[in-house]
Amino acid sequence: MPNYNCAWFINFTGIGNGITITPLLQCFEKSYPTTEYFHSENEILSDKWFIEKAGLKRLKGFSPITWRRFNREDWNKIVDFVNQNQIDLIVNLRNEGPKYDTGYYEFKRFLKQDHDVAFWDLDFNIIENREKQENLAGDLLKMFQQQSVDISHYEYRWLSVYGGEKSGIGFGMAASQKNKRWPTHKWVELAQTILKNYDQKIILFHGLSQEETDQAIIEVQKNIGLSRCELINHQELSHIAIMLGKLKCFISNDTGLLHICSATGTPTIGLYTSTDPDVWAPYNKTNFLYRTNIFMEKCPARKIYCGNCFHYYDSCPAIAQYGDSISPKQVFELVKKMVV
Repeated sequence: MPNYNCAWFINFTGIGNGITITPLLQCFEKSYPTTEYFHSENEILSDKWFIEKAGLKRLKGFSPITWRRFNREDWNKIVDFVNQNQIDLIVNLRNEGPKYDTGYYEFKRFLKQDHDVAFWDLDFNIIENREKQENLAGDLLKMFQQQSVDISHYEYRWLSVYGGEKSGIGFGMAASQKNKRWPTHKWVELAQTILKNYDQKIILFHGLSQEETDQAIIEVQKNIGLSRCELINHQELSHIAIMLGKLKCFISNDTGLLHICSATGTPTIGLYTSTDPDVWAPYNKTNFLYRTNIFMEKCPARKIYCGNCFHYYDSCPAIAQYGDSISPKQVFELVKKMVV
């Protein structure tokens, strides 16, 4: 097994990506105990509380978010970064491949001309040609295993935060992309059904920005009454994680809070209105159920093996025309399986 002085992990920037990569970094540190590493800027990995929970010891620092695109105007800065930190291993954790991640593959060819740097990449000869897409974390585990990383230590539910009696059913109505947000009127209907059947409060969680959830929260509060719900205001992510760990169940759009909650072991229900749960759902499905929007198959701009579409940041034509197929009744059936 080769020895590496310093590695650089290139990743997406989301909270969920930070949660997902953490147990893989735990495995990497056990197999390469002397290798220090950098990672793309990430809110989870830059939070001392999460790092202490994970027990990570070799994370040295972060690279700017914009570098993950490998735009040519950044190449000189990236080369300086590689040289100054004696980086001899670059690990690409993103699932876009040569078809979409062209800047990275061009930079890789450029750097290898005069640098002795190893590269770990997903195998897109397999990913682009398989009949059914698979979980990104699962693909990364295979990649790590092929590079002599002992993945027997892998534990997705690495975030133990609470061992007492649990209460409340959480709603994660936020999402940074509008395409990911289940409609407000469906959240209201689901809340009303839950309260008719369970003596539990609805716990409402804000998003990273007020714009994501303010109107939805107001509508839910107005329709079910303030006495039957509780609002978790903007807090540090560590406090949010503890609150998620205390719930009986959490229902959420495909967001970072969903991954935080699943990593705590709290029963979690994911609503995938615009992304593919086969790719993006938590790898371990214990205490995890989901519903997906079947109309996404009608999207004319799908990036199938990426698990989303080209309209990630603007209105998806499939959602604009057809809406989503996930009904409150379907979600409540999952709630009944989770809340016992």
